[in-house]
Amino acid sequence: MLKTNGMRQETAERLLLDAGAVYKNLTYEQETGEFTATLLGATSGGNEFNAEIEYRQPEIDGAKGRIKGLEFINAHNAYLTINMKELVADTLRLAIGAADIKTDDPNYDIIQPRKIVKNEDYLDNIAWVGRLSKGGRPVVIVLDNVLSAEGFSMTPEDSNEAIVPITLYAHADLSELESDEAPYRIYWPKGAPETPEQQASTQSTNDTESEEESA
Repeated sequence: MLKTNGMRQETAERLLLDAGAVYKNLTYEQETGEFTATLLGATSGGNEFNAEIEYRQPEIDGAKGRIKGLEFINAHNAYLTINMKELVADTLRLAIGAADIKTDDPNYDIIQPRKIVKNEDYLDNIAWVGRLSKGGRPVVIVLDNVLSAEGFSMTPEDSNEAIVPITLYAHADLSELESDEAPYRIYWPKGAPETPEQQASTQSTNDTESEEESA
């Protein structure tokens, strides 16, 4: 009998919790499964990841709708919007995108915007880190070669703290262009609970291996 809601026994173990944290310049060690990165700071109001995928279908005479196998991808546009409440000079420079921090003044760091974008304006990557409801294992979304491209805004107000929204766009480098990979990726822990279909597939594989060993 078909159910009228999607709740399953494992549902409570498969929830992605809370607003998460944002890191920059993340590296991953495959042998240990550990990440190393620099925490960007406290946020407020949540964070938002988007991956907009632009599809195209050629127009074919006589075709009355979409045709399987004729879908082509024009572009992946991935970006992460973060709402920074903890502010330092480098956070403002990151929000502006093309800017320098002048440190020769004895009293202030001076964030100086400029009219050209340099290679050093791109962060190697930015990463959002959340956690699963079962075991708290991290889920990590990484965007490569990010740059703020929507300008700088801040709205201070009485009885509240200023928040600086920053939208960081991923950019492909030459190696990603040649491999046809998009400049973002998601690390989903293998220890996450399996779906019933995955469990059945694993059991079938184990049964087959057992039969081969017995033979």
